[in-house]
Amino acid sequence: MPDARRKTRNEHSSGGAVIDLRDGKPFVAMIATRGRSRWGLPKGAVSQGETSEQAALREVKEETGLDAEVIGLLDTIEYFFRAGDTLIKKSVDFYLMHHLGGTLAPQLSEVDDVEWVPLSEGIERASFESERKLLSSALEQIELVVKRARASSSS
Repeated sequence: MPDARRKTRNEHSSGGAVIDLRDGKPFVAMIATRGRSRWGLPKGAVSQGETSEQAALREVKEETGLDAEVIGLLDTIEYFFRAGDTLIKKSVDFYLMHHLGGTLAPQLSEVDDVEWVPLSEGIERASFESERKLLSSALEQIELVVKRARASSSS
């Protein structure tokens, strides 16, 4: 008789909303997947021995080619999905980040494209409601990014 109890697994990922100011206007680095039909923020699994922040910075670098610094936690999103007969509970920590350098280039093994998008447009473009809310929150916190950028350009 098959076991009626379903397998469940917890997964933890981290990602970031990397912000760059251009003529005082905030832009966010967004990745495209599924043949450029799904737009979102770079993210990936937290590896053993890695902090959530370290994973977020690594995933941003891998998927977009960008170097960034964490300003603060935007939010943690939790959702469930199925992989075969396993129910997966995923939590993703998303950080607000300030762009430091690097060249925007998609990691083609994982993403189809990467673009700098005006933050207000990014809110509209994001494929998932949870990420639209995150980007709205980032827009509200943009003053922190502006202050950080001014401080680093004057030093």
